Amino acid sequence: MGLPLIMFLVALVAFAITYALVYPSTVIAKKLGAVDLPSERRVHKRATTRMGGIAIFGGIVITLIIAYALTSAHILPHELQLPPRVNVVGLFVGMLFMFILGCVDDVLQIRALYKFIGQIIAAIIVTASGVMLSEIKLFGGPGFFDLGIMAWPITVFWLVAFANIINLIDGLDGLAAGVCAITYGAFFVLSMMNGIPSAALIAVVCVAACLAFLRFNFHPAKLFMGDSGSLTLGFLLGIVSLLGMTRVATITSLAAPVIIAGIPVLDTLSAIIRRRREHISISVPDKGHIHHSLMKAGFDQRGVVLTIYAICAVFAVSGIVVAGSSDVVRIIVVIIDLAVAAFLVWRLKLFGAVLAHVYNPADRKSGRARTSNQEFDEDMPQRHPAPDGEEEAGE
Repeated sequence: MGLPLIMFLVALVAFAITYALVYPSTVIAKKLGAVDLPSERRVHKRATTRMGGIAIFGGIVITLIIAYALTSAHILPHELQLPPRVNVVGLFVGMLFMFILGCVDDVLQIRALYKFIGQIIAAIIVTASGVMLSEIKLFGGPGFFDLGIMAWPITVFWLVAFANIINLIDGLDGLAAGVCAITYGAFFVLSMMNGIPSAALIAVVCVAACLAFLRFNFHPAKLFMGDSGSLTLGFLLGIVSLLGMTRVATITSLAAPVIIAGIPVLDTLSAIIRRRREHISISVPDKGHIHHSLMKAGFDQRGVVLTIYAICAVFAVSGIVVAGSSDVVRIIVVIIDLAVAAFLVWRLKLFGAVLAHVYNPADRKSGRARTSNQEFDEDMPQRHPAPDGEEEAGE
């Protein structure tokens, strides 16, 4: 069998396992009290369990263990094995730690500081397992820059950042799962382009798990993924993006994953800047995210999610183009991406109070400043009642 057929069959296994684990994850969530109740901050109108991450993690990990066992037994091609520099057990322990951290938060709602420390520990474990950005080739020249000891904090930052960009965008039914499916799909293509089928295998397994979960999570959602799902998927995005690079990364190979994950990255960056400008903690949720702005513009929940899917697909394709094209094409694509990002920031008012004097000149003259939450509550069209669905489940 060729690699494409093998990966397709492995993806089917991941889809089936994730699908089968959805009901058990719902039962476990109910017994542990991991249930989101309707509130003023949330959009959904009925109690909904929030530990769908159990199904996602189970589907991904069980499938990868089966695939790894088959490659070790020489039943599947050895190309699907991770590089010798990567300690598989250490990688699994780091993933498990992040998943357990998400589960604990789903049940106990732990403090943001403790959750952040836990994320750093999980990232350190994965970095120690050999998944590390150690060298950067500078602008296509013959030489490279050895990061040395700085490889550790840079890699940890990379992994924690990816975990949180998905955690923060998890705000509507099916939003995070669909965005992750699109992003993992692009990482699959990127890994195959770089000749790293082991990373491509992980990516396609994650695509299948996201699609299986999306069957139950798309509006109206029967369950939410919770932090157990969003942290796991985001963390794995960071891992796959590093595994899908060559040992010596180039500036282009570093930029491509960021472009592919452009919408979650932009949403997270704007949230951090906006909250700091409004003098509130980064961990405190607000209503200035991309999906809030689209709802305020009059889209219903399905329309918001499908619109973000489309924008994510555009960034995903452009990231792949940047990774595999000439310098001239790369420059053109990057300029287009920046223009699209600037338009989204302007049109959707993503930076809130930071650019309040531009968005709302009347407010500046009157001295009246509005937070992103106040803007959402005041500007949300009343003719569109709040739809059922998840809101800020990941924050």
